[in-house]
Amino acid sequence: MFRSIQLENFKAFGERTVVELAPITLIFGQNSAGKSSILQALTLLKQTRESRESGAPLLPRAEEGITDLGSFQEMLFDHELSRTLSIGLQVEMRENRFYRSMSRRLFGDLNPDSIGISLRFQRPAPEDEVQVSGFDIELPELGESLASFSPRTLEKEERSFVGSYFWHPSRSRQRSRQRKLLAADCTHLSDRRHIWKGIHSKWFEHATAVGEALERLRKDSPASGLPLLPETDPDESTVSQADRADWLNSVDNAMQFYSSEFALDQFVSRMTSQARTAVVALDGFIPVPLHRGIFGAPELFAVHSRRSKLSDAIPLLDVTRLAPFVGYMLDQTLESLFPMGPFRRPPERWYIFTGTSPEDVGYRGDLLPDLLFRRADLIEEANTWLERLDIGYVLRVRAIGGASDLFEVRLVDRRREGEVNVALSDVGFGISQILPFIVQTLASSGQVISIEQPEVHLHPKLQADLGDLLTTAIEKPYRHQFLVETHSEHLILRLQKLVRERKLRPEDISVIFVSRGGAGSSARRLRLDDDGRFMDEWPGGFFAERLRELV
Repeated sequence: MFRSIQLENFKAFGERTVVELAPITLIFGQNSAGKSSILQALTLLKQTRESRESGAPLLPRAEEGITDLGSFQEMLFDHELSRTLSIGLQVEMRENRFYRSMSRRLFGDLNPDSIGISLRFQRPAPEDEVQVSGFDIELPELGESLASFSPRTLEKEERSFVGSYFWHPSRSRQRSRQRKLLAADCTHLSDRRHIWKGIHSKWFEHATAVGEALERLRKDSPASGLPLLPETDPDESTVSQADRADWLNSVDNAMQFYSSEFALDQFVSRMTSQARTAVVALDGFIPVPLHRGIFGAPELFAVHSRRSKLSDAIPLLDVTRLAPFVGYMLDQTLESLFPMGPFRRPPERWYIFTGTSPEDVGYRGDLLPDLLFRRADLIEEANTWLERLDIGYVLRVRAIGGASDLFEVRLVDRRREGEVNVALSDVGFGISQILPFIVQTLASSGQVISIEQPEVHLHPKLQADLGDLLTTAIEKPYRHQFLVETHSEHLILRLQKLVRERKLRPEDISVIFVSRGGAGSSARRLRLDDDGRFMDEWPGGFFAERLRELV
């Protein structure tokens, strides 16, 4: 789950803007204020990762993509190429056991419940390609970057350190993908004492064992090359003897350090300075590991080796593992993102089954018929919600004639005494537009579902009733997160009522109001109290237009 989005020089947002998210986030504001830009930032990153153009840093538009933002220059605030576009994402770790386990290995008792990455992109001149100009790893409670990285070209001798991240059955395909990688040097690691205090105490406690691990590492060093590196192909560069000598010297210095009574400040100084020799790789904008973090402090490498049992006993605030871990988290969360635009594909009178069973309704709702055709259980669950939402119809999907691949999606009118069913294309447009959203919510779990204007063509009562669906779907078994760009006062009024009835917590809802000024757009969170009332004043008054029209 995303905890926040940070935007700077992206479309309508000039100055750095932080958008706080919750399980249910509603984004309000006037037309062209920048509401859609918030959702588009996420969709842009997802589109880039899903594109066949592997290794691309940013893809504003792609063949059959899920968004079209034009060129990089068009995405920049005021369209000025001199600006740096920045997108930052804070990702939740609390609900994921793997993330929590890795967090304890990295941070020890500090154990943050979320972590962020801030990505910077530039295109220095019209003839240049878009490039990642840097990225920061961020802890919310720190107030500054935990670690910063600066990309550069991955040198030939470093490519053998990439390990198995880009394994592919075709050796030529693997090398082709590796050629698109960049390196990223660590330029900063925070020296804040409260971060390092607990880590230092564990390392000091196990200093003797660390020294023994370093000694084993030195003994295991081969006559040439560096320890524990994978074998390289004959045509690839090998490590020079000078590099090997420097490495062994750093191991000796580490052994000497851990045989001394090192204080907190000495430990912090050593770890932060050693971090500035660390390198990771960049696959597009995602940091990925080089082999076993061979750069950086040798004690981190020794403790993490297969022969050491210390990696579970002491925290390893190792940037060569931290950055790929955050990259993995970001990749997985973007994969869970399911963006739906303001309009879904209009229904047809009949369909031909494609022969495959989709897992979702498609970003434009085009896979909804096939999904329903293959999932009788989903039809039953959807009909339960159609009744709860008082829509007055139930779904029925049936084959046509003897051709099993030809079928139709019908709606049975429950308000009639006799059974009357009609084609989906013959009912109001609002039903066919909201149905993919309802079915996608029921057909999946653990997704971040973003949608623009779900209330389009919906009666006010149904707009309000969507609040009940959102409230149910953020809990088990669905555990979704919703990002909703909307103008519906009926939806927010229902959610306020659910808070007042103690069916929702105020922290489950983030109401964001986006407004535009001379310096660009801003996004402000309007908080709710335990009774569902706004603690912060709604800009211009809460839907004051209704009151003005009544007076």
